[in-house]
Amino acid sequence: MDSVTKERILRYSVAVFSTIIATILRMELDPWIGDRVPFGTYLLSVLLTASIAGTGPAIASLFLGIFAAIVYILPQTQGTYYAAPGDMLALGIYAIVGAATISLFYSTTRQNRVRCKQLEQIEILTAELKIADRRKDEFLALLAHELRNPLAPIRNGLLLLQQEDMAIKDHKSVVKTMSRQLAQLVHIVDDLLDVSRFVHGKIRLELKHIDLRDLVEFALCQAKNAMEERQHQIQVLLPASKVIVNGDRNRITQIITNLLTNSAKYTPRQGRIQVILEKNSEEATLKVVDNGIGISKEMQNHIFELFTRSDVAVQRDEGGLGLGLPIARQFALMHGGKLNVVSKGTDQGSRFEFSIPLVKETRLNGQKIESDSNSGIFPKLPAPNETPAEFYDQKVLIVDDNVDAAETMSSLLSFYNFDTAICHDGFEALRMAEAQHPSIILLDIGMPGMNGYELAQRLRQDYGNTPLTLIAVTGWGDESDQQKSREAGIDHHLVKPVDPDKLTDLMRKASTVGKNA
Repeated sequence: MDSVTKERILRYSVAVFSTIIATILRMELDPWIGDRVPFGTYLLSVLLTASIAGTGPAIASLFLGIFAAIVYILPQTQGTYYAAPGDMLALGIYAIVGAATISLFYSTTRQNRVRCKQLEQIEILTAELKIADRRKDEFLALLAHELRNPLAPIRNGLLLLQQEDMAIKDHKSVVKTMSRQLAQLVHIVDDLLDVSRFVHGKIRLELKHIDLRDLVEFALCQAKNAMEERQHQIQVLLPASKVIVNGDRNRITQIITNLLTNSAKYTPRQGRIQVILEKNSEEATLKVVDNGIGISKEMQNHIFELFTRSDVAVQRDEGGLGLGLPIARQFALMHGGKLNVVSKGTDQGSRFEFSIPLVKETRLNGQKIESDSNSGIFPKLPAPNETPAEFYDQKVLIVDDNVDAAETMSSLLSFYNFDTAICHDGFEALRMAEAQHPSIILLDIGMPGMNGYELAQRLRQDYGNTPLTLIAVTGWGDESDQQKSREAGIDHHLVKPVDPDKLTDLMRKASTVGKNA
């Protein structure tokens, strides 16, 4: 017997039991009430059954009450169940009142049930709106941070390019840095536009027969800077024969590039990344395997959702808007393929697999892959004949995991005669601070491993009363971020891109205080 049948039997047992109790109670009360209220106890039975067991058992209780009243309550005439007209009228009134009671109870119960469901839906929608609002605020803060990071070296580079005495070699280096950061800005904007196009259904693919091997090689060139910056070991395995698919050249390249840069970003320095392209009779599969931070089992179910980043990635502040993988999967689905992730867990590495159907007719379309490859609004640096009389020879340590931002800041400060040194993480900063004893430290907040707040606290503990000026130069600029800086012992909190005049003014004052100390 299944649970539904057991539950139904139990509910109708309530009707039988309540009718029996009502009959016994009516018979016990007969000496006191006589013919008055002949069916009152049965109405109570119907109400009790309806409230406990529902409408069906209540109807059964009504009919059982009528039967029990005829048999046990109404006076019998010459051994028969013939009732007087008055008794029959009372019985009919009982039946009508009982039916009306059941109908009213059913209507009320249904309305309450609908109201409860509406309240539950309202609570769910309210919770979802709160979550969406919180995610919106988090995303806007993250977007501001991601935009400020490339803006800082671009602004510093423009300031440097205004110097007439800059060497040609340095000029080319600055331009190259600015180009990389501008490409990062364009990438962020493109991702945001792609999300908007997906939402409004405006994405269109230009399908052609293309060799997937060529797109893999092209994507590797696009991800080269990210790979080299972290000194990753890359292993590429491609089939000897052509891998012809019917796809959009730019969108498939975007899928592969996103997978490569994702692995480069979330794999510690000097990591290992494998790029393997395989094919069978039906489809081609590209595997990007790394030994990076991995993905937890819970996060694997959400990693392809918009604006989603793993907890480990957030803790290490690896950056990114959480758009690359969702966009890549959407493009994979639009090509009739799929994009999946496999990971054993945190710090166990990841394997992303992109599959796409092969073209039966192995014929290229003959097209080649082509590489995509004085405003006065910024303050002017001092010209050679405007060199400040005083040389600020106190050591300045610049701590920023963004290599371009650190180098352009160092070059910028050199024009103001500050002696600078550079490092790219908190632990290295502690070692350099102990060895070089800088009087000013410019530190980024969002750094992997040890963030700027933790670094500032360690420096204050280690150096105590030693004159040391800490200046946060970061993309995080909310009031809560500035409050955390104050609590960590940071003297000034500047938001990227920094106004050089304001920064150098703070540093000159710090230098003056240091000399007078």
